[in-house]
Amino acid sequence: MSTQSLTESLLADSQIAGLYQRATQSQFLRLGGQGRLRREILSEWLSQDRLYAQAYVRFIGGLIARVKLPHEVDSKGTGATLQWRILTLLQGCLAGIMRELQFFEETATRYHLDLAAVGPGELRFGPNATTEGYIELFDSFAAQPEGDSPRTLFDGLVVLWATEQAYLAAWTYANQHGDSRDAAADFGRDLDGGALRKHFIPNWTSQPFREFVEEIRRCLETYAESLAGQDNADARFATAAAMVKKVFVLEEGFWPVTAEDEIE
Repeated sequence: MSTQSLTESLLADSQIAGLYQRATQSQFLRLGGQGRLRREILSEWLSQDRLYAQAYVRFIGGLIARVKLPHEVDSKGTGATLQWRILTLLQGCLAGIMRELQFFEETATRYHLDLAAVGPGELRFGPNATTEGYIELFDSFAAQPEGDSPRTLFDGLVVLWATEQAYLAAWTYANQHGDSRDAAADFGRDLDGGALRKHFIPNWTSQPFREFVEEIRRCLETYAESLAGQDNADARFATAAAMVKKVFVLEEGFWPVTAEDEIE
């Protein structure tokens, strides 16, 4: 019997591993880590990420609606403790995305980035096909659990972990492609003026963000363990794998296509 955890098994799955690599190792990220992305390309990504973040707010709200807090005031059981822990995590998610939306606006103003940038082949600003995919996925959790949505808290935690894990891995990859002397570099010479390497990459590779992603993983693992015996473990893994695949396919498409010669 495998001793791997749920998340380890998901990332090791033969149908997921390749998707994960492509989702987190794009040319956009590599060039961004080297300071070789033009403002126009960065604006294209940032404007869509802002729309993603707005949908994420509704997604987290849907997950909060699925948390079942204990009725008893003095309940000390493992399940009760876990529900409070998950609620605390989701509260942090909501606070974090609110800060991030403000962070987007402040950084865009400082570096003259367009938060309504129109992508190639588009006539007006709005969510592109990939962002629409994320919005549809997030909004599938928006309905009340007692309503017409088949999505469960477990499903939502899987999606939450997959999105944030991919984000951490992606920006870590970008960071690894920076020059070893970047700590003392003049990021003002970057094609985006330094927005990525001075602000965005440090934000999403920081220790607090790593700890945040790790707490999501731990909550997911513990919640999955609490479901043991309540349903079919193989079916649960298949559901989780399908969710993760969908997220990684969307994440791969979220990075704008860049030319190899994105240089001065």
